[in-house]
Amino acid sequence: MEAERITVKEIARLAGVSIGTVDRVLHDRGGVSVETKERVDEIIASLGYEPNLLARQLSLNKSYTFRVILPRADQDSGYWSLCLAGIRRAERDLAPYKAALRVDQFDRYDGAAYGALLEDLVADPCDGLLIAPVLPDELLPALSRLAAAPYVFFDSEVPGAAPVASIGQDAFRAGRLAGRMMSLLVAGPGPLVAVSAHEGDRHIRQRIEGFESFLGGSREIEVAECPELEAPEECDRFLGALFGARPGIAGVLAANSSGHLIGEWLASRGAKDGCALVSWDLVPANARALRDGKIDCVVSQRPAEQAREGMERLFRAVVRGERDDSPASIPLEIYFKENIPVTDDEEDR
Repeated sequence: MEAERITVKEIARLAGVSIGTVDRVLHDRGGVSVETKERVDEIIASLGYEPNLLARQLSLNKSYTFRVILPRADQDSGYWSLCLAGIRRAERDLAPYKAALRVDQFDRYDGAAYGALLEDLVADPCDGLLIAPVLPDELLPALSRLAAAPYVFFDSEVPGAAPVASIGQDAFRAGRLAGRMMSLLVAGPGPLVAVSAHEGDRHIRQRIEGFESFLGGSREIEVAECPELEAPEECDRFLGALFGARPGIAGVLAANSSGHLIGEWLASRGAKDGCALVSWDLVPANARALRDGKIDCVVSQRPAEQAREGMERLFRAVVRGERDDSPASIPLEIYFKENIPVTDDEEDR
């Protein structure tokens, strides 16, 4: 392979890592394990790859403004705060390239405010957008009026849009994985319930479809919608009605990060032992519930990594002209009480 034709994408493929990881090694920006750095360095040396230093210098002579659009950090049990942490990490990594990030958080339950934010996006051009497309019906018309501004999706994707890249987990496969875990955890013969807090989210529907696909005809499954599950009174009313109408529920799938709310409710009524509970996302509240036995299993989708990878792909597309629309490989991870990551605070105890 000729050195001048070698690409960062090819190095990433050979090393079995992401393009962002190769980029961090090339520019010595940290965040890479010693073993991974050595593997990437060996491949770079064996191929005789040399970064285009002239193009890099030219990029340093221009400043860039990117906008990030995501729900409020405190919503969805703090899930978006994990995404925001990944975005801030990318912001620090990209600072040497004069890349400034403007983060706009919106209330996903306030359609009028979200519409106003989208109008602002159209009226105030920037070099590129990183978007969590949680409200696609409102988002698509705005995207069609963004002219040439490139954008990247993370957390989910939207049919009919044309992003530079979409970073997310295979929601259907993840739902099948959750179904497999439920089949191992559930003890009684009763029905199962899949709880969805966001009916309009495509990836939530796909998770539930995957869950149903795996369990097939072996279990009776009911899908229950509760858009305001995070509100204590609404959560109590919803779960009270659900379990009151369907005694003997053997297992519940929380198709987003709300599993801790369901687990707390079941535990407070002494009903958790007879009901398996699988949830998504290792937000702090779910990690605590997992440790306390109020959740049995959590499927992780690495939200911080999704957001950081999305920002890095947007940067490469805009600054270096390196468009990489290959699917991002976000692993399907499972956590139990025994393998929850230890936090820094716990290590100090």
